[in-house]
Amino acid sequence: MGERRIARSRRRVLILVSGLAALVAGGAALTAPTAVGAGTTAATSAFPVADPDTVRAANGTYVTYGTTVPAGRGKRCEGATGKLYVPVLVHGSGNSVGLTDCASDDALPGGPGSWAEPGGAVWAPGVVRYGDRYFMYYTASRKGSGQKCIGRAIASDARGPFRNAGGWACPPGGRWAIDANPFVSGNTMYVTYRDDAITSGAETGLSTVRTDSEGRAVWSSRRDVLKSTDITWDTRKSNSSTHVVENPSMWRMPDKHWYLMWSGNNWDSPRYATGIADCGTTPLPGSRCKPLRRGVERPYFGYTGATGISPYKGLPDNRRGPGGMDVFKAADGSPRVVWHWWDGTLRRPMTGSLTRGADGFTVR
Repeated sequence: MGERRIARSRRRVLILVSGLAALVAGGAALTAPTAVGAGTTAATSAFPVADPDTVRAANGTYVTYGTTVPAGRGKRCEGATGKLYVPVLVHGSGNSVGLTDCASDDALPGGPGSWAEPGGAVWAPGVVRYGDRYFMYYTASRKGSGQKCIGRAIASDARGPFRNAGGWACPPGGRWAIDANPFVSGNTMYVTYRDDAITSGAETGLSTVRTDSEGRAVWSSRRDVLKSTDITWDTRKSNSSTHVVENPSMWRMPDKHWYLMWSGNNWDSPRYATGIADCGTTPLPGSRCKPLRRGVERPYFGYTGATGISPYKGLPDNRRGPGGMDVFKAADGSPRVVWHWWDGTLRRPMTGSLTRGADGFTVR
């Protein structure tokens, strides 16, 4: 009888341990921890920033922007209050990027420009320093139609306030233009964005275009860089049957090639994930970018739990639904990334270092 009781006790311990392991693997913890795995430089924030974008400001700090956050959601600091059209998180310095758990400012306190629905939300702001100014491209709903389009705003400081400079892209026929991400190469600025004007029906696409010195698009330079028909791992949105490729970011590596990150699948699911493609040696490629590591059939980075997408690699903490990944540079020029993950209700940001070895790109 004693031996049977001991055996039953051991089985109960094994079941408990197995259950805890399953919960961890399934992402049951819905809040971001303050620590990450050994050997990583990743950092996480409790502030609910979706579609994050990070720049290194002139004073050496890092500024992360995100989609509109309503009053009462997330911690405020430095006097920030109420609804934040474009929340600003200020963190780190030098090569230490980190993150913070509070929002310091609203970078676009007046909300979207006069072309958009007054008082409406701002989504996926992308910011770049170009010369001695900062240019923001953001998504909002077009006044009177609800069509999602891109606006432009300019500031002299990374924290803002940004001044609206009008609509930037609003395709004909109600097609969407969203998720603009600006970058600078040499003395020229470019913008990569989701451009549904290059596709039809349920398909979506990504384009890159050169701008003039005021950030206005030179439309004759526009190039297709990816379409949803180029991959098979994107899923249909349950409410619109759209094949989703969005939230792009382009950057250049020492091999002189330009690379594209993008997100696919539904943002509000563990299946939201990140792809990487090689775009060749110019920021305006002559043909569409080539997905890496069997990237036609699977994402590059994603949640490695039971979602059926089988990403090539996971990310620090293996959070569900990692997407909106943006590449930026630290003080020493090394590539860093910021992205968001989905906790079952809200999205929260993380930052990390982007490295490359024999097995490809890794975030740590």
